[in-house]
This record gives sequence, structure tokens and C-alpha cells, in this order.
Amino acid sequence: MERISIQGTRSSPEVDCDPATKTLRLEGESYPENTFDFYKPLVAWLEDVLAENDGGSDPVTLDVALAYLNTGSIKSLMDMLDRMDEAHEAGTAVAVVWRCDAENERVVELAEELLEDLSLPYEIKTE
Repeated sequence: MERISIQGTRSSPEVDCDPATKTLRLEGESYPENTFDFYKPLVAWLEDVLAENDGGSDPVTLDVALAYLNTGSIKSLMDMLDRMDEAHEAGTAVAVVWRCDAENERVVELAEELLEDLSLPYEIKTE
């Protein structure tokens, strides 16, 4: 499995998919022109890591630090969270860390809404 690193832009997040740590990190703002095309390789990478980690004790981690997400980005993030939740229910170790600016109430509320119905372990960190 290869590492995916994408430099952030004004409209797309910085991405680091690190197979050594089994971590997919998103940071910045997410409103790329074609959200589906942007997130498609990230979802595929996550699915591959989850499949490889089936039964593993080191968690696959989704580390989110997004200050703004458009509707398409929210949908893509929900897809990733659903896949992680399914893997968790099947016995794969997973974790979600969502880092938010404490002043950005909208993102804190979004994190709470997206994570509250999932069974996987998560932490919302306000900084």
C-alpha cells in the first residue's frame, strides 16, 4: 500500500494517508471543485487499509481537522465513517479523532452529528 500525500489548497484539504501508522489525516478546508473525484482515492485507500487490518490490534485512524466542509465533502466523509463503523462492528480496530477550533461551533456540531450514531470509538478535541 502506498502513501498518499496531497498538498492543501484554498479549497481542498491537506491529505496524508500513511500506511505505516494506518492513519488518514485531513486538514484545512474542503470544498474542491469535484468532491467525488477528490475523495475517491482516499476512500479506496481507507477500504484497503481496513481490509488489511482485519483483526489487527493497531487501529486504523481517521484524523480530521477541517474548518469548513461543503455538502459533497460531508457526504464523502460520511461514507468513510460508515465504512469504518462497519469494520469496527466486524472486529477491526478503528478510531476517529476530530480536531475542531473551539470557536467554530458549526464544525463542532457537525462532528457531533456525524459521529453520534456510530458505534466506533471517537474523540472530538476542541482546541
